[in-house]
Amino acid sequence: MKSIAIWYEPIENNLESVNDIELHFNLWKIPNGTKNAHKFLDIGLKLANTENLSCLKIYFPTIIATSDFEDIVGKFIDKPDLVSAIFNENYNVKLNSTSKFNEIRDIDNNFIFNIYKSSITDISFENNFEGTIVTINLPKQEQRIYLRYRIKGEFINSLSTISKPTNAILESAFSEIEMIDFRVNEIRDLNLSLLESINKKLLKIEKLHFFFICSNDEEVVGNHQPFLSCRNLENYRWNNYVDLPNTDKQIYLAYHWKEKLKESVSILIKSKYERNNLKTIFKYAVFALIVAVAIELFSNWLYDVMKGILTYKCN
Repeated sequence: MKSIAIWYEPIENNLESVNDIELHFNLWKIPNGTKNAHKFLDIGLKLANTENLSCLKIYFPTIIATSDFEDIVGKFIDKPDLVSAIFNENYNVKLNSTSKFNEIRDIDNNFIFNIYKSSITDISFENNFEGTIVTINLPKQEQRIYLRYRIKGEFINSLSTISKPTNAILESAFSEIEMIDFRVNEIRDLNLSLLESINKKLLKIEKLHFFFICSNDEEVVGNHQPFLSCRNLENYRWNNYVDLPNTDKQIYLAYHWKEKLKESVSILIKSKYERNNLKTIFKYAVFALIVAVAIELFSNWLYDVMKGILTYKCN
């Protein structure tokens, strides 16, 4: 796994620019009754201001299809309870139907930040350096601004490797272990030509929140550092946001890690989950039946052999 990179392009190089960012990553893994769960990553980016920023750039170390990257502000901005859940604060939303900006205020009506809903014309894609650079054009303002996107597809698959437990035959048959390796601004993992193009404009990570959301049947058995918290997500609140069918009866757990004042961040998570879907159960039921028949045939053969030996000796 190579690192993603997040940097900025200033309007004028001789003017002061924001050089740090707050990042929110939500990695969702939702079972769907098959071996391949639904997986996607939500990316939140918060900047103190954008007065001298022309654009943000995000490099992904795989090719990203334009259909696999979308602005998801519309999935939550008109739901105050979901906004509060996303930011873990009691926030109010001041909606503006004639603008891409929506104000977030606290319970005392103090301004906190603006959430900006990008349009198609704000986002462009360039395939280079064995991956894709997503460019997000930014509005110019003095106030704190927040953006949120969702990415699916090959990049999500590249974050993890799957293996089987080796300590027991039955456990290996019905369980799998997933290793998630997620990195942000790790210079040693970035293409040298890409680093020259970035030209020392990587954004410093003021604060990073990383959530791994999975079924309660999945267990986190290892990680780069202990998770800060784990909580149950309310289905009724998140179903439309997740935008997947048949999730009403699912129970999700959200594991939370947090970092502050970092040049780069590496997240490593090891989880174990059952994969006993109908196909797997049927396969091993057939295997068990074959073993049972083989044992029965061997027992009958051995009985006949022993009977023959004893009969011979008696005669």
